[in-house]
Amino acid sequence: MLRIVIFIFALVLLGAFFLKSSPVKQLTIIPTLTPSPTPFIFTTYTPPVIARKEVYKIAMLGDSMTAALGPHGGGLSEYMNSLYKKSSEDPQRIIIDNYAKSSNILAVNNEITQKTTISEYTFGPLLLTDYDLILVESYGYNPLSQFGGIEEGIKQQDNALDKLMATLIIHRPNAVVVFVATISPNKENYAKVENPNSTVTARENLADERIAYIKNHIAYAKNHNIPLINIYQDSLTPSGDGNMLYINLTDDIHPSFAGIDFIGHEIGNFIFNNKILPQ
Repeated sequence: MLRIVIFIFALVLLGAFFLKSSPVKQLTIIPTLTPSPTPFIFTTYTPPVIARKEVYKIAMLGDSMTAALGPHGGGLSEYMNSLYKKSSEDPQRIIIDNYAKSSNILAVNNEITQKTTISEYTFGPLLLTDYDLILVESYGYNPLSQFGGIEEGIKQQDNALDKLMATLIIHRPNAVVVFVATISPNKENYAKVENPNSTVTARENLADERIAYIKNHIAYAKNHNIPLINIYQDSLTPSGDGNMLYINLTDDIHPSFAGIDFIGHEIGNFIFNNKILPQ
């Protein structure tokens, strides 16, 4: 009997030794988004008030028109930092993460809930990052043509924006959401370089489709009290067409260098002059 007791005691000591000497594996906790207990239906927007900070973080969402500004905003970042450095005795800094890529509005949920890689940069899920400002561009250059017509596509755009705004308000309530309407296409020349055999009528139809989505983005912002940077309106010529100065002549679609600079200044001036991010 004594031998059995001694044997059991030895096993206990041996187990305790291995438990002490073996490294304890740390569990990786993956942050999750807690769903709202009751469905939140977005109707109108009341932007939060942002407290003055030394460093502001901005996220950008949109299609390739916004992606053209660069992963960290390029000239927009330089311009905004120059504005905020000159605004007070205590210089402020602006950090921009540009999540935009060549996609349509229906892809936005994946873009805000997953990691995004742009060039050599990888951004964490937007909804899990404490941004002060989220810029939502129109995605108008990637229209929802698959739904068979502009009217149905516009409905899908509205539904996607409803869901996006509800999600941002629930999960990023302390970030200001601002809509951006990008530069207008030129009807006569839209995508002429990429489709040299297209007719003027065909090019006008393609441009008109994209303009319809941009204008609906503008209308949505106005109808829901969302701050709007209306670059589209400011990019028109006196005759009401897209200014070719702002359009890249290598494809007749995306912004030229002048267009990128124009977009950056329009965004920067709106944010600074309206004190969206206080100085």
